Amino acid sequence: MDALSEVLRLSRFTAGVTLDAATRAPWCVSVPASGAVARAHLVVEGQCVVRAGLGDVVALRAGELALVPRGDAHVIGSAIGDETVPLTSLLKTPVAGEMMPIRLGGSGAGARWIALTVSCERHLAEPLLSALPSVMRADLSSASAFHWLVDALGLTLSASAAPPVGATAERARLAELVVIEAISRYVYERPPGGKGWLAGLNDRFVGRALALVHGRPSEAWTVEKLGRNVGLSRSALAERFSDVMGEPIFAFLTRWRLNLAAEYLLTTQRPIEAIAHEAGYESASAFSVAFKRVFGKPPSIWRKRARKKPG
Repeated sequence: MDALSEVLRLSRFTAGVTLDAATRAPWCVSVPASGAVARAHLVVEGQCVVRAGLGDVVALRAGELALVPRGDAHVIGSAIGDETVPLTSLLKTPVAGEMMPIRLGGSGAGARWIALTVSCERHLAEPLLSALPSVMRADLSSASAFHWLVDALGLTLSASAAPPVGATAERARLAELVVIEAISRYVYERPPGGKGWLAGLNDRFVGRALALVHGRPSEAWTVEKLGRNVGLSRSALAERFSDVMGEPIFAFLTRWRLNLAAEYLLTTQRPIEAIAHEAGYESASAFSVAFKRVFGKPPSIWRKRARKKPG
């Protein structure tokens, strides 16, 4: 399995449709910052613009998706600066699985916009989230998933029709496919010579090494062993990985193991000593120091997060 798929799987990536809006200029919607979810915006017809914080304005045309991966506050509309309405005021609970479109704006140029919610365990999705820009744009106009989602949202009930069976689950799965396709296309379209995790995915040898590290993190890896698996010598892989990723293999592996350790602390009752050993540390004290440096609190305090989560 490839590294992107491993990160999405381990971080329990999910998505869903929250809004299907027919708009006419002028219109502008404000989306609050969130530490729990990210937002994606898919333009079906017309065009609009997105801006996160004080960043650059990103223009979107029909078939394009904008992902705000780290949950930053942002606005989307026909133009930045128009009077905004909060996204929360537009959301409506689907009735019997049916999501009714809403209308928004004035009497100007029309557009259709679909808002998506994206969630994951952020400490496990960190390699991906930290590598993406504040607003990631991707063209999905030729993607099957885009058309499947639009078709699914176009199905409406007639006066005599029964409630749509499985519609909510279908929309969620299609939303996931749309976002994954957008991320994949963004990765593939990166120009050669880049640095970092996304560039590593596109590199023939580094991408294979990342897949192994993400998929089998507790294995007793050495650079030589990874090199044999990807088809490079020890020195060639070490040099190539550092050049593309901007850090040595074991610096990356250590951070990924710590991310997994954070998840084990939340989801299992395994002793901290055992988790420390699997993360590559000989003692719980050394593990605690490294863990606190990354997550801002020692493992024992981090574990208490699980008890605070609502049931």
